[in-house]
Amino acid sequence: MDWKEPDMFEPAEHGNKPFSIRVPALVVSRGARDQINFLTAMWFTPTGFEPSRMVVAILKRTLTYQFMLERGEFVMAAPTDKMMEIVVLAGAVSGRDVDKWKAGGLTPVQGTKVSVPLIGEAIGNVEYRVVQQIPFDEEMDLFVGEVLATHVRKGAMEGELYREDSNPLLYMGTKYNHNGKPLGKFYAHLAGIERTNYDSPLLKKYLPGKK
Repeated sequence: MDWKEPDMFEPAEHGNKPFSIRVPALVVSRGARDQINFLTAMWFTPTGFEPSRMVVAILKRTLTYQFMLERGEFVMAAPTDKMMEIVVLAGAVSGRDVDKWKAGGLTPVQGTKVSVPLIGEAIGNVEYRVVQQIPFDEEMDLFVGEVLATHVRKGAMEGELYREDSNPLLYMGTKYNHNGKPLGKFYAHLAGIERTNYDSPLLKKYLPGKK
């Protein structure tokens, strides 16, 4: 194999940069005294089939961390592109200082399995119970949530696909100027959904008859 020099690449500051385009999650929690809070999560991944689970990293200093320990359950909501301000607020302000639910004017919706509310404005909500807490480092732990119920906004999806007019929020990350000063957080709109070309030479050779 003829290996090439990496001239087409340049160094990046963080290992998650190539994977930064994604739908963020709002992690909703409720404390033992019924206070509701939520934060923005980007470090999470689904795993397993039945029962499906979600692994999400939560900073120990957050109110969400405290509430997840108190109740052992949480909700993850997928925001629409109209909720970018909510996503920025949730990631920048502590629930100890601001009632973020009230500030954001969100609609609490009754779930079916947990005592934590769904976000009415979201494109989808998933209810979880905490089945494992995994120590990670001094700043955060990983929480494994088992899916108890899933709620998708009517008309938002076709099978496993978002409809093009469903408007999920696609988070792009932070842009910086030449001096390294942040210019804000950016997002994109969903458009141009295309089907894989199963008639390509590669797939016709290795995946005959599969679509």
